[in-house]
Amino acid sequence: MQAVRIHRFGGPEVMTIEEIDRPTPAANEVVIKVFAASVNPVDAKIREGKYPVVTETDLPYVLGRDVCGEIAAAGSDVTSFLIGDEVYAFLSPEHGGYEEFVLARPDEVAAKPQSLDAIGAAAVPLAGVTAWQGLFDHGGLEAGQRVLIHGGAGGVGHFAIQLAKAKGAWVATTVSSSDKDFVSNLGADQVIDYKTEKFEDVVAPVDLVFDLIGGETQERSFGVVKPGGALISTLQEPDKAQAKKRNIQAARYTAQPNGDQLREIAWLIDQGKIRVAVASTFALRQAAEAQLALQERHIRGKVVLKVAEQQTRAIVDDDTRRLRAYQIWEDEGRPQGQDLAHWYRAGHTGATDEHPDYRRYRPGAAPTGSLVIKFYHSGDQVRGYVRKVADTDADDTIFPGEEMEPEAAFMLAASHKADSREPVFVELVEGVEWNSAWGRLG
Repeated sequence: MQAVRIHRFGGPEVMTIEEIDRPTPAANEVVIKVFAASVNPVDAKIREGKYPVVTETDLPYVLGRDVCGEIAAAGSDVTSFLIGDEVYAFLSPEHGGYEEFVLARPDEVAAKPQSLDAIGAAAVPLAGVTAWQGLFDHGGLEAGQRVLIHGGAGGVGHFAIQLAKAKGAWVATTVSSSDKDFVSNLGADQVIDYKTEKFEDVVAPVDLVFDLIGGETQERSFGVVKPGGALISTLQEPDKAQAKKRNIQAARYTAQPNGDQLREIAWLIDQGKIRVAVASTFALRQAAEAQLALQERHIRGKVVLKVAEQQTRAIVDDDTRRLRAYQIWEDEGRPQGQDLAHWYRAGHTGATDEHPDYRRYRPGAAPTGSLVIKFYHSGDQVRGYVRKVADTDADDTIFPGEEMEPEAAFMLAASHKADSREPVFVELVEGVEWNSAWGRLG
């Protein structure tokens, strides 16, 4: 597979695109097939040797901290994702995103926002989580409070404005004159042109300053924070003596991967509360140019690398799926065949003329990652559990289940499907009759 790596620290010229081995997941890891990867300022710091977490002992090193793609492989202990799940991730520093396949821990990963394509989703994780943690985890921002965000038009800043507004806060931000309309449309209540106005002269005291600029801007920010408020920065440690004198909390932080927060952000995006701004896209081989663009140009929003083409998936409406899944069951009752178990997949292309809408399962018939809902008798009641095919040749399954009501089993399977076309099989153990009230296949 292709990856952008560095073998030494330095300028953009140290970045090379190389063929390396595709990773294999450990028991509690997944492999993501990468469709797009975000470019962030920290990538350039790592490349220059200015990020202490990555040292010469880590070279050669794949750059990149966040991606969007789909699950290509999963370790034996992973139960939260299935093969084919569309996801996005904020990666730990051990693994880089500028590559075609990347390892990740499940707690770094979340289902991608359904309303975004891969490019838009890849732009979110690091910047979105950085904004979330700065505002809420470190800044303690609450509904009804006031926040001043320095650098509101950038990658982190444009998420911070929208997250703060979604929380119910009042938002002021500093930007250049060319970005005033952009941040106003994101919901900023007060927009300050930092070139022509001094924010400390025009902003009433705030509960939180979220500093994405540093330097003199940070020093001047102490004067606009209410006693008991906070000054939080991603860049440099604020003056502790001045913070103590003014009775405010002051801190610098480094964002940490958090899949739960990615899920919250995805929900806000799909609810229309957060829009994602992508300034420009580059091919994987243009990673050096992408980093230069981020450093040298005035960027509004994010820069993203397009790593691989995402295959378009057909969308099948509910009525069609239901017809394919239930035609035989409803019209003919339980099909005749083997005594012990029957496995069926709606709309299988290899179905026979006699039964065009289902196919009896045999080892190797269901792709790896297919969902299986097994129903059986437990006492005088029918129970079910969900599992997935781990090895088609050996007919091996994982995702072992907890016994549950048939309806709950269908709901669990639906929650782990990548899309409407993902294979779903049903196994009926001998003596169990199909009941269409349990749920839908597909």
